[in-house]
Amino acid sequence: MDFLIVTEPDDAHAIAVQLALESMEHRVKLLFTADQPTKQKNSVFINNKESYSKTVDSFSTHSNESYDVVWWRRPRKPFVSRDEVHADDYYFVCRENTFFHDAITHHLAPNAWWINPKEAATRANNKLLQLKIAVQCGMIIPTTLFSNNPQDIRKFARDHKRNGVIYKPLCSNFWFEESELKITYTSPLHTLPSDHLLQMTPGIYQKTIHKAYELRVTCFGDYIVAAKLNSQQQLEGEYDWRRIQGGVMQIEPYILPEKIKKQIQKFMQAMGLVFGSLDFIVTKEQEYVFLEVNEQGQFLWIEESNPEIHLLDTFIQFILHKRRTFIWDTKQIKHNVLNYNQTIYQRISTQIQEHVYLNSAKAYTTLQQQA
Repeated sequence: MDFLIVTEPDDAHAIAVQLALESMEHRVKLLFTADQPTKQKNSVFINNKESYSKTVDSFSTHSNESYDVVWWRRPRKPFVSRDEVHADDYYFVCRENTFFHDAITHHLAPNAWWINPKEAATRANNKLLQLKIAVQCGMIIPTTLFSNNPQDIRKFARDHKRNGVIYKPLCSNFWFEESELKITYTSPLHTLPSDHLLQMTPGIYQKTIHKAYELRVTCFGDYIVAAKLNSQQQLEGEYDWRRIQGGVMQIEPYILPEKIKKQIQKFMQAMGLVFGSLDFIVTKEQEYVFLEVNEQGQFLWIEESNPEIHLLDTFIQFILHKRRTFIWDTKQIKHNVLNYNQTIYQRISTQIQEHVYLNSAKAYTTLQQQA
């Protein structure tokens, strides 16, 4: 089979899946969309009878229509350096490349099975929509305010002062300070900035839910794997388990109640997603509270923390199955992420050198200057 993974150079998940599939003699192409236009050339040919496309870079020329499966993993927008074009033309060139990228990717592999369909992936980034559909599917969600109205935000904070309020951004945010990566985590709301800043920056405000533990639920079509995150055993994990460093958080396999599994399956179908990672809080009263779905969430870190949870092998069986109706065959386990780690990091190092890499402090500064 032929696989296309649309991603970025430092994506360990993409490389792990590539290595596993290649070990089974499948053909896998990684497409780095930020390479357009400086390191990549694309063409789409169309007339009244046919259309086809091709991508050319320093390593290969290939047709974009010949794939069995497309994993829409970590696409990035085309990157245009100011050094490459006249200053007066810069924004025009950026817009043209963005529109061209959208046209190409809508034309890409029309007969392939997509994980996830591009339109569904875009739609899934809407956190308000996620919560609305979760409620429609019977799930419990936190009491939430999406707002840039200072009066509403301050009132929400007063109304829930007893339980407390947390803040989180509508999209993931990271930046560098002296080359050190900083990330915006879910945080308790102690004080509010000025009304002007609140109005200029919309945010998500939620009533604090006190946790017994958390769940990371990975959906492979209708097949669901849940992992229990004992985040409350570390002080850093009280509001956001991502703050816990060094792999010290205890992770265990978890059996979901059948009712919750059916709600999740209904939710994923309503979102149009065939794959995704969902986050839940479980309260001391054993209520399951849905937080969000990341349609391309990281999952191999769970297996690295607890090799008993075979998520790489599950994903490989799933991607080969090419259907939502999927059950992992425990008698056919062939892949373990730990077996590929050394090669993964070697390839990351090579790919960062060969392709446009936007996750470095230098690239981040350049992107900020271009904004």
